[in-house]
Amino acid sequence: MEYMRKKLLVLAGLVALVFFTWLVIIGHRAIGYSGLGLMTAGLAGILALLFIYNRQYTK
Repeated sequence: MEYMRKKLLVLAGLVALVFFTWLVIIGHRAIGYSGLGLMTAGLAGILALLFIYNRQYTK
């Protein structure tokens, strides 16, 4: 059961990473504050994923 939970968390993290990267790419195409907002949201998501990943190694 624990093995499956870890695999699902990794899969969810990969899906989230693809989504946040997509936000950055789409935001780069858009001109104006809406594009800036999309890129900022994508960057915040990527940083949150990095924080979650690194948290397990700082305990």
